[in-house]
Amino acid sequence: LAGRSWGALSGDHPIESNSASSWHSGTRQKSSATNYKQALKFCAQSAWRLGKWDELETYSSQLVQGKQMSSSKATNLPKLDYDGAFYRSVLHIHRAEWEEAAKSIDSARKAMDSRFTALLAESYKRAYPSMVAAQELSELEEIISFRQFEMRTNSGMRLHAANRPDATQARQHLINVWQQRLDGCRLDAEVHSSILAVRSLVLGPTDEVDATITLSSLSRQAESFQLAERTLLDPLARMKCSLNSPIFGVGIPASMGLGLAVNPGEPMERIVNGDISVQMSYSPHHQQFSKDIFIEAGGEERLFIQHKLYFAYIKHLWATDRRDEAMTRLGLLCKVVDLATDCGQKTIQREALRVSCWLRYGDWKIALCPMGEQLSDSLATDVLVSYKRATDSVTASGSSYRAWHSWALINFRLAEQIRSNEKEKGSSDMSKSPTVIRSHVIAAVKAFIHSISVGTKRWSASVQQDMLNLLSCLFKYGELQGVASTINDGLGSIKIEAWLGVLPQLLARIHIKSPAVRSVLHPLLVRLGAKHPQTVMIPLSVLLKSPVVDRKVAAESLMNSLKAHSNAMVEEALMVSSELIRVAILWLELWHEGLEDASRLYYGEGNVSGMLDVLIPLHTQLEKGANTRREQDFLKLFGRDLFDAHNHIKDYVRLITDSGQTIPTQGGFMSPNQAGRSGSPANAEAEAALNQAWDLYYTVFRRINKQLPGLTTLELNHCSPALYNARNLELGVPGSYRVDGSYIKIQSFITDVQVITSKQRPRKITIRGNDGKDYVFLLKGHEDLRQDERVMQLFGLVNALLARDRRTNKHDLNIQRYAIAPLSHNAGVVGWVPHCDTLHCLIRDYRENMKIPLNAENREMMALAPNYDSLTAMQKVEIFTEALERTKG
Repeated sequence: LAGRSWGALSGDHPIESNSASSWHSGTRQKSSATNYKQALKFCAQSAWRLGKWDELETYSSQLVQGKQMSSSKATNLPKLDYDGAFYRSVLHIHRAEWEEAAKSIDSARKAMDSRFTALLAESYKRAYPSMVAAQELSELEEIISFRQFEMRTNSGMRLHAANRPDATQARQHLINVWQQRLDGCRLDAEVHSSILAVRSLVLGPTDEVDATITLSSLSRQAESFQLAERTLLDPLARMKCSLNSPIFGVGIPASMGLGLAVNPGEPMERIVNGDISVQMSYSPHHQQFSKDIFIEAGGEERLFIQHKLYFAYIKHLWATDRRDEAMTRLGLLCKVVDLATDCGQKTIQREALRVSCWLRYGDWKIALCPMGEQLSDSLATDVLVSYKRATDSVTASGSSYRAWHSWALINFRLAEQIRSNEKEKGSSDMSKSPTVIRSHVIAAVKAFIHSISVGTKRWSASVQQDMLNLLSCLFKYGELQGVASTINDGLGSIKIEAWLGVLPQLLARIHIKSPAVRSVLHPLLVRLGAKHPQTVMIPLSVLLKSPVVDRKVAAESLMNSLKAHSNAMVEEALMVSSELIRVAILWLELWHEGLEDASRLYYGEGNVSGMLDVLIPLHTQLEKGANTRREQDFLKLFGRDLFDAHNHIKDYVRLITDSGQTIPTQGGFMSPNQAGRSGSPANAEAEAALNQAWDLYYTVFRRINKQLPGLTTLELNHCSPALYNARNLELGVPGSYRVDGSYIKIQSFITDVQVITSKQRPRKITIRGNDGKDYVFLLKGHEDLRQDERVMQLFGLVNALLARDRRTNKHDLNIQRYAIAPLSHNAGVVGWVPHCDTLHCLIRDYRENMKIPLNAENREMMALAPNYDSLTAMQKVEIFTEALERTKG
């Protein structure tokens, strides 16, 4: 019965008028007291929501009497029941019995007191339904006060106007207070439904329309589709509106000439450029028709409310897979809303509704196009007209982000579509359709600039996408005439802070050769560096170490512009960056990795030229001398052997060059036994010199390999005196910079550096800020962190999308992000996430508890294939898979 009662509320089943008598005959005897009370509660709720006041009196009386009978048997004292008292208070308010209503509210509040106090002590989440119930009781008291005030107003009509109370003003004040209160409530269908049901005792269908639409949306998300539809249709029915009425565009004769038909053969660029107007010019007979629908609706304000509810109903049709009907009704509504907006009073703010209608119409047109398919010319024209009407409607205020965003995306999509078609035809220079592409790109650029400039925190995720799309327009189409100049003209309307989110993308293209693109990019980076130098210095220091000459030259030029106003900070940034790299990769590790790579190139691929490219820079660095205690120790231990090996390498290069040959890039390895058969005596001597060099390299590698496991701690005064002596820098702690320009400065670097015993041996460093706190970072060498930086950007975008969506933000879904500061192509700093374990730690702890060897898989693989390193890739995969199947944990 409870299910049937709730079904009646949501429109699934009607309430039976004789259900009260059936309770006494059979159901009460078969159900327990708890189920009986719960069913009564649902029936009372359904009767109230459906306006069946006589049945509400029956059920509420049974709730009160049943509770009193059960309590009197035990204690001879009547026990208060919240549900019975609450529904009795609703019934008394409906009958204007104010004293009885106040007593019932007081009884309900006393009944929930103990339960509310206990739940609140447990958690806010568990107590939230009781808090909503307390709010409902307060609003019932506010309704009583307002109704009594309204009665006094009606009885005082003969008073002077100065002494006469204003019930209309009091009503509006009450509505405003309730709206603010509802905005602070949890976005939950049951919460909104119960609160709006209480307010329906005093409010009509034209009050709190936005709350009604929100309730319908929440009900739809909760999959209560019939309740969502009924929530919208009931107010329209109370206003005596038919869904097939001319006020919604249905049944209007074609001779009325509403809407705008664009010639399908008209070039799209004429619509984009504004050569064809997409706005209607309304004649006197249109004005007369608008007056007729205003009268039929009961006034302009009432028509506006009806249109909002009807628009929400159309969106409900689309969401419930009635798309054809939704498209048809929306197309008709767009025309009527357009007419009412232009012909009605300007005091009614219909612009937002008109913009929403045209945007939704264009969105649905695109949604009907199968995924992955290109837009046809006719469909593209319809979408362009819809979005153009939306943007033209907000030209005066310019405050609609979604209008400019949609207009930009459709033009950018069409430009990409035309460019793709040209490439398929074999024309990569876009010479066949430069005018069309240029029109779409310039329109997209202007719209992206508009959307970015008016975007708010609510649209932060979309604004970041707009920034990236704007950069795509610049980098892909910047050479088209007018594109770069259009971007330059619009940069003034975009806050300089907006570019901080796409700084990696800007710096990645500083070496671009196109003069048009450089005319936008380099001045923008100079402005960004002047306003926020902290954000630009470290990334530029990375580019100064780039092997790409053009990129390095461009970075030097930008760094010189920074030195003009922040020279001290630039010097600090360069020093900290280079010294952190020195700490991240010691000479011991640098030579270990270099010899490994050189050995692979020489012995594995026979690439002597590649081997020399690895080793020569290491020898050059060694010849410059040591700057730290660690480097001096390295020279004492390995300097002589490496110096001799370098001489052998020089002999090899000299002999090969003198013989007129080129250093081989493949097939260059020759064992000592084969050196005498290499042809000429010069070749044999060269091969012998190379083998002698590798004998020394192998000796050095073995000695280094033994020392590396003992590398567990470092001291800054031994590996980087510059960082050890650094004090009170102007440079900020990585990741502490904020958009408003505030940041935490580096006070000093903690001396002790821990080396984590993993494959790449990253360092755990600590930086002390000028706020007195210590900030821990992971200093990683042998890895390129620029990709990790882009991943953090992606996570930020995902977090913004999760926060914006109503279905996900209430679950507190968020990806943990941390600061990442690349220092070069093979080193960087990563923010330390406290109270977290690595996967290695979790596996190690589990296996120790379960008495499982940590390297169980490796042992099994070696047992299956002792010659594992010589196997092919597929054979290694098979051995690895078999080892996984044989082991546990």
